[in-house]
Amino acid sequence: MDELAVMLEAVLEHFNLKRVIGFGVGAGGNVLARFALNNRNKIDGLVLINTVCTAVGWTEWAYQKWNNWYLFSNQMTEGTVDYLLWHYFGSKTMAGHHDLVHAYRENLVRSVNPVNLAMFVDSYIKRNDMALHREVNPAKKKIQKTIKCPVLLVGGDYSPHIDDVVEMNSRLDPVETQWIKMADCGGMVLEEQPGKMCEAFKLFLQGMGYSE
Repeated sequence: MDELAVMLEAVLEHFNLKRVIGFGVGAGGNVLARFALNNRNKIDGLVLINTVCTAVGWTEWAYQKWNNWYLFSNQMTEGTVDYLLWHYFGSKTMAGHHDLVHAYRENLVRSVNPVNLAMFVDSYIKRNDMALHREVNPAKKKIQKTIKCPVLLVGGDYSPHIDDVVEMNSRLDPVETQWIKMADCGGMVLEEQPGKMCEAFKLFLQGMGYSE
């Protein structure tokens, strides 16, 4: 994941972007958070949805390794698809949003290259802990390892990753961080609650000084 974060520098240079507001979901949020840690002068703010800052746990590692065995064999099995959908949505959303889940299932089966997905998943499960730290001593805040820009951290109420998102919130500076637990929502906040997410993003930008 650190290598993917380094690649963002080339993207910004290609489009001649001096400073940006990053918007990342899941693994994308993890990459953006790593980029922000090492490029504080290039990030004005971050919106992170269902993003984790810890290393992979044994259960997740085992499930993903098993699925990757099939994916690297160019097989998108039903079991692999079911696990990925659970990873995206969580059990409650899968039971109540059949059309949305069906659309993602069809996309995984028809449009996603299994080997490419396997390589991305392999990078994600090899991620290291970001070692973020919430410093309470004002004298040490300048040297603490944390994200030093405004952060909007969002987690779906029924997301399978909500505990990890709460853990990330506990490590970030509360002065710079806004934490939202989105009600009636699983892992795909943008798809499940687009109106509420849009309003939260709008207020976040206004808090940073951007007018309508």
